[in-house]
Amino acid sequence: MLDVVIRSGTVVDGTGAPARRADVGVRDGRVVAVGAIDEDAKQTLDADGLLVIPGIVDPHTHYDAQLFWDPTASPSNVHGVTTVIGGNCGFTLAPLRAGDADYLRRMMARSRACRSWRSSRASTGVGSPSATTSPGSTVASV
Repeated sequence: MLDVVIRSGTVVDGTGAPARRADVGVRDGRVVAVGAIDEDAKQTLDADGLLVIPGIVDPHTHYDAQLFWDPTASPSNVHGVTTVIGGNCGFTLAPLRAGDADYLRRMMARSRACRSWRSSRASTGVGSPSATTSPGSTVASV
């Protein structure tokens, strides 16, 4: 028996193959079947009219700093990102040489000030796309 079966979704598997209508079976947290699934499941989700995609890896982020004030790494999670990679471009919190600490501290203070300014604009709806849309409104979650 499957834990979850996602039925009738449009599957985009990330391989470059064309999107196709299919069911997706999940057991023990792993996709075990894609296609027409007859096996019973503990939970069935209707994905008719929705995309079913694998988790997305974001290979270039700066969340190593942001995670201190935003543990959900938003907005990546809203876009289907399940894995982020940080520190691979040369600007990261660690490793940190003593001579670079003051520079990094000033850069992070500037980054947090920009984030605070953006958050205050978003909370008032000024310049914020979320003021008119609901990002999670068409997303089915397991």
